[in-house]
Amino acid sequence: MNGLTFQDILSFLLPTSTYLIFDIVLYVIFFLSLLTMTLLPDKNMVPTLLAAGVMLFAIIGKLSLAALQYGERPIMRKADFGMYVINVGMLVFPLIAVGLTRKTRSNQQVKSTPFAILAGLAGGVYFFMFWVVHQRAA
Repeated sequence: MNGLTFQDILSFLLPTSTYLIFDIVLYVIFFLSLLTMTLLPDKNMVPTLLAAGVMLFAIIGKLSLAALQYGERPIMRKADFGMYVINVGMLVFPLIAVGLTRKTRSNQQVKSTPFAILAGLAGGVYFFMFWVVHQRAA
């Protein structure tokens, strides 16, 4: 084994044909969380960290699924409890971030709320899809 190179990681992050629908939903979750994180008002550290955690979970999930397809050792296998926790985190963390976000002024609307709610819904779709296809069968 030669080790993992930067080219391998880039190829793992590209969409794969076997798990294409899972990849697309993970990309949607990642970019919605990125929008949430950038649109959060100032002085909202905990919601910002939760959005960053969702992005990290999406990357770990994508790398694990891609490593399985290429025959490499994944970070977590599909039936591991850690993968279940990651999938639940992608469902729950954006919704918690919506509840914890504070407005800076009384008349200002929070622009990140719709993106965080959509990220939570996409996380729920991914969680239940992944559970039905991969984790329930194991």
